[in-house]
Amino acid sequence: MSQVTEIASIPLLPGLDLTTGDTHSTWTEFLGMVAGQPGCKSVYWGRQVEHPDIVQLAITWETLQHHKDFIASPQYKPFGNLLAPIAGGAPTFYHLNLPASQPFDTPGSAPVTECFAGYFDLEHSTDAFDANWAKFAEEGVKVATEALGLTGGWAEEEQKHEKCGAKEGEEGPARLFGAFIGWPNIEAHKEFSKSEAFPGLVKYLRDGPKATAVHHVAFQKF
Repeated sequence: MSQVTEIASIPLLPGLDLTTGDTHSTWTEFLGMVAGQPGCKSVYWGRQVEHPDIVQLAITWETLQHHKDFIASPQYKPFGNLLAPIAGGAPTFYHLNLPASQPFDTPGSAPVTECFAGYFDLEHSTDAFDANWAKFAEEGVKVATEALGLTGGWAEEEQKHEKCGAKEGEEGPARLFGAFIGWPNIEAHKEFSKSEAFPGLVKYLRDGPKATAVHHVAFQKF
């Protein structure tokens, strides 16, 4: 089995400060428990810039089984209880199969990381979008000169999205492709999106998914 990267989202109580006091201690203990698990290779975390009350984590495991073993362990319930005083809702997570040649660490170590999600009908060919992604990556390094690395891959788990439902507004099963691109700052990403080169590049990401979503996170490594 190859390594996987868990992408977790945790809604926090509004306005919560994770950098001081008891909240900081709780959050540090929470991250330490994750980082100390067998098979955990790295832990990155940060608030979503567009939704600052949501913390996003990117946790790379040696194998998917290592994370499953943690979930099944006696430690997991106390681990979850740590979040209770600070969480504003239930956490969600999924696992991405990112190529070993393009680990999350590269875009995740940038000052800000663009986080892309593409939602596909289950019958859509993954090979077709893999080819699109390869072209995007190949051409992107030539024209997006301020970008600081990228990676992307398919989620292990089936997702839900309203654009993939049988009826309008009805959630249906979806296949998820997640990608990450590092930038020196959000402004650099915005400026590139206004460039002449942008339409010829972004077409590869828009060809296939029924819906897409983008946000930014200033990740820090624990």
